[in-house]
Amino acid sequence: MMRLKMQALILAMLLAVILTACGSNTTEEAPANTDAEQATNEGEPAEEGESFPKTITDALDNEVTLEAEPERIVTLIPSITETVYALDQGDKVVGRTDHDNYPAEVEEVESIGGMDFDVEKILSLEPDLVLAHQSGAHNSEEGLNQLRNADIPVIVVHDATEIDAVYRSIALIGEAIGAEAEAEEVVQGMQERFAALEEKASEISEDDRVNVWVEVSPAPSIYTTGQGTFLHEILTLINANNVAGDVEGWVQFSEEEAVALQPDVIVTTYHGYTQDDSAQEINERTAWQDVPAVVNDRIYHVEPDPVARSGPRLAEGAEELAKVIYPEVFAE
Repeated sequence: MMRLKMQALILAMLLAVILTACGSNTTEEAPANTDAEQATNEGEPAEEGESFPKTITDALDNEVTLEAEPERIVTLIPSITETVYALDQGDKVVGRTDHDNYPAEVEEVESIGGMDFDVEKILSLEPDLVLAHQSGAHNSEEGLNQLRNADIPVIVVHDATEIDAVYRSIALIGEAIGAEAEAEEVVQGMQERFAALEEKASEISEDDRVNVWVEVSPAPSIYTTGQGTFLHEILTLINANNVAGDVEGWVQFSEEEAVALQPDVIVTTYHGYTQDDSAQEINERTAWQDVPAVVNDRIYHVEPDPVARSGPRLAEGAEELAKVIYPEVFAE
């Protein structure tokens, strides 16, 4: 009974992730040129230390004028919150969602609710900037307009589902909060870490590539990750084969369908699980006993947020994923 309750909770959290971070019909396409210096104000580069007032074009092509550098910021999705903190501006965050869990100190910040945020609560915090996300902007349009009508600037950040597009989102946030230099530094650091992974992955020959099954939700509702997700892009970058690479987005598979793919490695990204929990979850499945990953004890667990959120920890998550799949290449 406890396991069933846990699985129901995990599935609910997975669906929340899909709706807030990956499920959008307005996904921002990765630009052709996404250098660290690229800004999002009508596609023109922002100058170092650009002063206020400034007008920024956001993900919905809204032109938002900021009269002064924001001092009280409300963030409406965890990936944005993580980015603001990574840009050393966390002390300006006065409101965040119930789902924010990183860095740890963010839990001390006032919550404004979940995806259905409390407009009155936000207004009571007297923010001078609200950072929203493209994936939830349509469903939250009424609430965002209430904030705009109260003369609170609202900037909608792109729904990035590709690594290059994450750089653009970070640049936009940096421009909005007056941290352009910090954003450039964060992006450059991510680019260097991904480049290092790609260089090491070049040592892996076609014959040595492994087939990987990534499971983001356990049985009975088994979900995996296909094209258009960070996990798929990372697997491709490190020269691993995503056995579910023919599907798009986050997709539910039956046990029979998953077993038929015969992966060499299984990676779980369940919320609230440990390595031992995940291994037990897979090993107890009768139908999976002849799967190569089970036979060879190649079942691994990685924390979900760093490999699923469109923020600065994405490179860190990619490194962890690479180490468990190809320890002989990537492990220190």
